[in-house]
Amino acid sequence: MSWLNDFEISGGKVRVRETGAELVLNLVLVREVLGWFPFFILVKLRNLLAIFKSRPGLSIGYFPGPARPWYLLPFLIGAARYKRVKNPHNADILIYFEDRTLAQAPPVPDGFTGKTVNFQCTDISKTHVAEVFADVFGYKIAINPATYQGPMAVKSEKNGAHDGVTLLGPLPESEIDRNLVYQRLIDNRPSENVDYVMDLRCPTVGGEIGLIFIKHRPLDSRFANFNSKVILAQPEDWLSPEERSKLAAFAKAMQLDFGGMDVLRDRTDGRIYVVDVNKTDMGPPIALPLRDKFRATKILTGQLCEFFDD
Repeated sequence: MSWLNDFEISGGKVRVRETGAELVLNLVLVREVLGWFPFFILVKLRNLLAIFKSRPGLSIGYFPGPARPWYLLPFLIGAARYKRVKNPHNADILIYFEDRTLAQAPPVPDGFTGKTVNFQCTDISKTHVAEVFADVFGYKIAINPATYQGPMAVKSEKNGAHDGVTLLGPLPESEIDRNLVYQRLIDNRPSENVDYVMDLRCPTVGGEIGLIFIKHRPLDSRFANFNSKVILAQPEDWLSPEERSKLAAFAKAMQLDFGGMDVLRDRTDGRIYVVDVNKTDMGPPIALPLRDKFRATKILTGQLCEFFDD
């Protein structure tokens, strides 16, 4: 498992070499890893048992490098029994896969004539997400910390950092860090008297949302990458037709062919807000029951096959 070299452990933290993200090495992280392995092993066994079944004709390549096993995409490609090839010129579908917030637009290999995925999705910074969101939805999440009155979420630009804090605005100029992102704090509690928030994780394939992961997080750690509960849900039960149409337009504007969107519904105004976009989506969520992990994989695999065959 050469992908183990992607990590380094130092000072009680696990650092992801490619992205620079750091995770505290504690019992919570250990439980998360142990919770992921049963699904990972069962998927590997299922794919092994299906090795003699007929494969679709399409072959899949990653560029500039392969997706590691903790990402969602390898599970779907394995479930679809697509053939993965190392040489991008031998692929029918070429997927740009690089876990970076900002990247140079990668050149498509010379002579490649197949379908490309996510090659134009090169900026998923929170500032860019907020700008595209405002253009598509017609209202904003970004605020001016010097003039905004009320609670605000303060985060770094980096995708997957989970370093958000809550501050009360307005802030004096001396306390404003222009390297950080300032957004209105979304009250995504389902009701006033609960101690948790709800994130709507919306995987999208070709702009279409086939399912939603409803993530419950403790209110006092709303920005952490830890879910106390995850429920598999149908999009039509949580999003109106107009909202789904706007989210499809948003994904198109972000040039996101495949990935995930974090959507929050504000309890005070009833509107939805896209707060994050991830073109290298992980999942299914660890806290999701095992049976629903396989249900979600089946739904998303069907979407992926339709998108690739289109």
